[in-house]
Amino acid sequence: MKYLILILILIFFIEINFGSRLINSGNLFSELKDYYIPENLNYYSGGYSEELCKDSSYITVPLGVTGGLDEGSLSSFLLTKKGSSLFIGLDAGTVWQGVRRLTMLQDFNTIFNITYPSWATLPEQRATWFIKNHIQSYFIGHSHLDHVGGLIVESAEDQLSPKKNPSEVGQPAIYKGCIEMLHKMGYVSDFPNITSIPDQKKPIIGINETMYHVADGLFNGYVWPNLPAFGRYSYFYLGNGNQYAIKDLTPYESKYISKVQNEFPFNHLVKSFEICHDTLTSTAFILTDSTSGDQIVFFSDTGISMTKCDWEFKILQVWRNVNIDKLRAVYLESSFTNDVIDNSLFGHLRPKDIMKLMDSLLENSIQTSPPKTNLRHVKLIIEHIKPQVGVNQYFLTSQRMVYQQLQEINNHGIKIVIPNQGVPICF
Repeated sequence: MKYLILILILIFFIEINFGSRLINSGNLFSELKDYYIPENLNYYSGGYSEELCKDSSYITVPLGVTGGLDEGSLSSFLLTKKGSSLFIGLDAGTVWQGVRRLTMLQDFNTIFNITYPSWATLPEQRATWFIKNHIQSYFIGHSHLDHVGGLIVESAEDQLSPKKNPSEVGQPAIYKGCIEMLHKMGYVSDFPNITSIPDQKKPIIGINETMYHVADGLFNGYVWPNLPAFGRYSYFYLGNGNQYAIKDLTPYESKYISKVQNEFPFNHLVKSFEICHDTLTSTAFILTDSTSGDQIVFFSDTGISMTKCDWEFKILQVWRNVNIDKLRAVYLESSFTNDVIDNSLFGHLRPKDIMKLMDSLLENSIQTSPPKTNLRHVKLIIEHIKPQVGVNQYFLTSQRMVYQQLQEINNHGIKIVIPNQGVPICF
């Protein structure tokens, strides 16, 4: 009996001292180990620090990192450049929950220079404010719910309002995020003393098929209210293999947008490619800095399927548009581990498929002279790993298994990143 009492006391002690570190107070989250259960640190998850990021230009924030099942962490990333407080969304499976985690990290507001209204003191208030004021647009790769659900659900609060909150009277002006963008374009004087505000219509950007499914199948008044019809969003339809200036994918007149055309994300180009995802057409986006030429490739879901879609050829067309010396990062999914057979993939990838694609990238991209022989300068950000829910003889999470299987055949030295929700990664 006394041993049982001692065990119970020990459990209570562990719970108090260890469990309290996981409470979402926001005060202790200065390091990754303070935020995630230690088991999840057994694989490389990127991370943000002055040392890791001193030579980097971009920062990406994983808002959702899994493929299916975990509705609180579905495929979604934010992207920005150092010095900017504007972000673009790359897919939007989970938005609010990921932003809520992000804004509670101790150094987040300092790193990104985020300013909140005086009334935004609760985590949910700060998360919602960030979505309204700091996400400029959404690039959607395909219309499956695990890639658009977060956008749909948080859409009701995804717009700045010129209406004054009484608690904002006397508050210092805010000049960050979308408000700063609007101010520079000449639409507003300051916040909260907004003198005028345009019909914002945040851009939702994707290929024709994706935009059709989002508009007709989701924002249709039945599945969800048709908020774009009320001025909440605007759709921008991209053609296969076509390149666009992001400054042209906005609802603003050119005389206004020209005033911010040299800032992120308006100083970037985007090129869209149709890729295979079982019975659905998915998308790869190549983002290019129009000044430096730096490139990022974001793949929404893609991979092996039993349909007639030639998935490898589609990806080959993407690689042929990549300048290998300018490539900074590739976002690519690994939904399954290597033991899953081809006819059970349903348009997804495994680590062994990914590394064959890295061979193809190095071989078929636009090369330098002399040609590059490795990918050590590139980060490979792995998306959409499905949770381990079946029998597993290794007693490992899917994330750790995917990481190990990728490293075993990483012949080109690419930097593999298994992201954690809310933890920024630089490249």
